[in-house]
Amino acid sequence: MPIHTVIVDGPLAVRMRRLDAARQGATGRQVLTVPLLASRLAGGFLAPASQEFLYPAIRLALEAGGFEDIGGVATLPGMPAAVLAALYDWWDAGVPKRLPNNARLRDFALLEGRVRAALPSGMLAPPDLVDAAARRLRLAPRLVGPVTIEDVPDIKPVWRPLFAQLSQVVPVRWISAAQSKRSWFTGMVESRSEGKAALASADLCADPRSEAREALRWARSRIADAGVAPENIAIATASPWAWDDTFLVLAREAGLPLHFTHGVPALSTREGQACAAITDIMLRGVSQERVRLLFARLPALREQLPADWAKGLRRGAGLTTPELWRHALSHARAERKDGGAVERVLLPILDLLAEGISVAKQAGTRLLRGRSLALWEDALRMAPPQAIELSLQALRVSDGREPGNSIVWGPARHLAAAPRKHVRLIGLDANSWPRRSLGEALLPDHVLEGLRLPSSDISDQDRMAHDILVGQSVEYTLSRADRGTAGARQGRSILWRPDLERIVGRSAIPRHAFSESDRLYARPPDAGKQPQIRSSRACWKAWSDGDRHTAHDGLVRPEHPLIAVALSDVQSTTSLRRMLCDPLGFVWEYALHWRQPSLDPQPLALDPRSFGELVHALIAGVLRDGAPRTADGIDIALTDEAKRLAAVWPISRAVPPGLLWRHTITLASERAARGLREALGESRGKTWTEVVFGETVEGPHPWTALEPVQIGGSGVRFRGRIDRLDEDVATGAATITDYKAGEAPRRKRPLIFDRGRELQRVFYAMAVSYLLPDVRNLESRLVYLKNEPAVAFGLANDALATAIEQAISFTTAGAEVQHSGRIAPGPEPEFFDPLSIALPADAESYRRLKQRQFAQANSPLAKLWSSA
Repeated sequence: MPIHTVIVDGPLAVRMRRLDAARQGATGRQVLTVPLLASRLAGGFLAPASQEFLYPAIRLALEAGGFEDIGGVATLPGMPAAVLAALYDWWDAGVPKRLPNNARLRDFALLEGRVRAALPSGMLAPPDLVDAAARRLRLAPRLVGPVTIEDVPDIKPVWRPLFAQLSQVVPVRWISAAQSKRSWFTGMVESRSEGKAALASADLCADPRSEAREALRWARSRIADAGVAPENIAIATASPWAWDDTFLVLAREAGLPLHFTHGVPALSTREGQACAAITDIMLRGVSQERVRLLFARLPALREQLPADWAKGLRRGAGLTTPELWRHALSHARAERKDGGAVERVLLPILDLLAEGISVAKQAGTRLLRGRSLALWEDALRMAPPQAIELSLQALRVSDGREPGNSIVWGPARHLAAAPRKHVRLIGLDANSWPRRSLGEALLPDHVLEGLRLPSSDISDQDRMAHDILVGQSVEYTLSRADRGTAGARQGRSILWRPDLERIVGRSAIPRHAFSESDRLYARPPDAGKQPQIRSSRACWKAWSDGDRHTAHDGLVRPEHPLIAVALSDVQSTTSLRRMLCDPLGFVWEYALHWRQPSLDPQPLALDPRSFGELVHALIAGVLRDGAPRTADGIDIALTDEAKRLAAVWPISRAVPPGLLWRHTITLASERAARGLREALGESRGKTWTEVVFGETVEGPHPWTALEPVQIGGSGVRFRGRIDRLDEDVATGAATITDYKAGEAPRRKRPLIFDRGRELQRVFYAMAVSYLLPDVRNLESRLVYLKNEPAVAFGLANDALATAIEQAISFTTAGAEVQHSGRIAPGPEPEFFDPLSIALPADAESYRRLKQRQFAQANSPLAKLWSSA
């Protein structure tokens, strides 16, 4: 069986030529790259040194030290990658006979020698591989047979002596485009015939994303209109990295078979995301959300845990240390079928991850398998563990597609070695194609003193790739972006054809859309028929119509079933306040059940509501066993309760980092102390704290009944929790205290409802009047704890009775508004309301435009919103 070897360049050419050989049944044809040809001739198990072995060798060489010039940067995370790029460039140029005498080149020569010496015996640098191959050229007729170099634009100088010697042993023929660099070659040369190379268009697009969209539209039109097979279509640019993410998303959406010749980002794959989940924890710390995400990315690890492993864990808890996880899992053990199993599996993993990036190798071995582990090890070889995030971002993997039945996308140098008939060249902007020659970071031109590396010729290489692609095509198109990704205007490339330039707007209607969403984007009449788009346009028009109160403003049909269900539920004082102060917000939150997601597992500060709950919890803990009788007793009890809450709270909700959390506890303790001292020395009878009403209570309670409290004839029932209730059975007196962590309002008029902000204490008084019928003298107090001393506002006797009657009237009016369906937003909130994101962005203009309509809808509640 005769042997014939075909030499190609790049991953696309290798796969296409091997596919051709398989289709032709060409037994005995070897398809090799230049380095693989050299290793074949060298024999044995010799192979060109790969990154897998070069990175460890480079890191060992850098760690050995002893440098004159680069010692200060030798330990930086990016140094191994910079050295690798410089070594490849240096070796491609061929080792010069004489080196300029300067510190940088002496350091580099030392590095190169160390790297060569550190490589395994079967791995050789290109110069060594050329020497080994040259020593066995006599075996070339049997090992490689006649050699054909197909469509290789250029061969690096380091390999040229090998081909010069090889051509004296076996026939060597070079078939490629006329633009290829072959002047040095002494063997047989053949040139490919030029194609028709018809330029269809030169499209000026808005930005790089628009370029990608237009490229896919063009590819779809070639397939649909001209009947061109995908394997004859290519999209290329000089450097594709800026477009990769866009092409990845749009191609998946379009369902087009698009092959990335240079691979896809590793982080776009499931295996890469598993590595990213571990990296996130090791660099930024343990948290509940990160741990849950890790298990979602690692099915094999999740299978080791029971299905109910997270039962009992509060989703709002940050759980930012292994100790908090131990505490939380221990508290929830009774809720799981086999609580101990979860702790035995999970806690050792968390302990390992909590050690940080220094144990990255052990963590990867423990948690990852297969391709995920291979990616992890590749990232650790590229740079120190501290830079693993950057290493993972730089890794690329195969997309799993076959180029023989796909459109290809990649760098122009790949496509120049395997040209296609229908080509679109994108990114023809100034300094992008051809690229500017910047040289090597480690070996700049001024250090080389006249020596020239292949990277210095990148501009010429880009021109050659362009000329080859154009010359070998039968049809090609060009495109460039008017503005870059940052919005800056971009000049045109010297390769651009301004005479055929056409401007392609963002909203241009294409002959062929590449996907369903693109079709709707380009054809507004069709898009307008879609229910979602029709609804969004109607919403925008309704928001701009100041003469009508519409469904997009909150209007619904009377007695809407969702609202009826929400009103029939037992309310809390919080939901009552929402219903009376923001009718539309009540629908969103309690009828539609919209909730604000918890996005920060470890906030820098507690939000006002959570801080108030912390202050209330401190006061309740101190009063749990009765009110202290002295200031010292208050301080001692408060210190003990603060220690308990400092340990318990982090397992049930998100809290700030350690130092800030301790400061928050101290600040909350100060305010709690003011509230406790405010009532010191007063004889109020029995004290109840955080006392629940309107629902079943386990343990002692003061109530005569446990059912929800009816609010007059409104049909609304409610329940709640009173911060503090002091009951003196002997005198028939009771005092309700509602603690406020904020500052007391500065006002001369008595504080009752405060435009709806302080409804809570009136509802508490209504509940106590209903559940404790023997109480004759009732006072409801607001105590503001930010002031020193605490400031109290009391409401009692006739004023309280009047306030209760008004609260019943307001609740009845609020329920009638909900039943009627004439629902609108309430007054603009004093502080940020998460639900306001559902309103137009310019909410102020919206409210002003709709002022008359909203005033009519909310008129039954207007008296509350203007109350003292």
